[in-house]
Amino acid sequence: MTLGEKIYRLRAGEGLSQETFGERLGVSRQSVSKWETDQSVPELDKIVAISEIFGVSTDYLLKETEEAYREKEPYRTKTENPPREDAYFRVEYHGGRRRIHYEYKSKRMIGNLPLVHVNLGAGLYKAKGVIAVGAVAQGVLAIGLAAMGGLSIGIVSLGLLSIAAFAFGLIAFGSLAVGVISMGAISFGIFSLGAVAVGQFAFGASAHGAQVAVGDVASGNIALGYSRAVGAYTEVSNRNPFDYENACRLIDEHVSSNWLFFRTWAKWMVKIF
Repeated sequence: MTLGEKIYRLRAGEGLSQETFGERLGVSRQSVSKWETDQSVPELDKIVAISEIFGVSTDYLLKETEEAYREKEPYRTKTENPPREDAYFRVEYHGGRRRIHYEYKSKRMIGNLPLVHVNLGAGLYKAKGVIAVGAVAQGVLAIGLAAMGGLSIGIVSLGLLSIAAFAFGLIAFGSLAVGVISMGAISFGIFSLGAVAVGQFAFGASAHGAQVAVGDVASGNIALGYSRAVGAYTEVSNRNPFDYENACRLIDEHVSSNWLFFRTWAKWMVKIF
């Protein structure tokens, strides 16, 4: 086994990314990659540092022998593909259980971020890139159990456009949605649409809007309800269509022009409700 192969197996066995390992040694991820692919050899002080990090001797690192690694190997690692600068895939057997870890980090960078970073496996692996996919993901497009970005998709997500079971963002879609514009089973926002909707302008089965509320049960300054309405200006339609012209008049007269954009949307929602 070459020095590069030993460094790779030791690093992968500890679950360290090339970037994290490089930071410990004060070198770049590219340098680590070149060591692991035998394109270059670490300086002597780096070899000493590597031996200390992994608890192996410098003799083990410098001698081409398999036995020394087997003594130190905490679990068996099978590498499906040879080490690459941008990706690796490994299957680990630990305590009789099989674990898979795949990581890909594109060579192309935009600023300090890789264009694509995928980090998946049995664990909370983090991904950070323009496009990020991982258990915890951060990027312009982020997909993960927990995602944060411009467009974020996940179980819990935070973003300009957020789609998740629990979504928080400028525009949010989810079972629980919180945003300026929010849509969900339970929705909180300036413009809120949901089974239970709460906001300045709320539309849903149970709608509670400070300015306008439209729904089966509605409460707000202007409240339009099919079965019940509570507010300063109300209409109960008893399952009939609302008086659209009257609703538009109330919105124009009693909703501040500061809400002009949302007033227009509110009129449109009254029409389709």
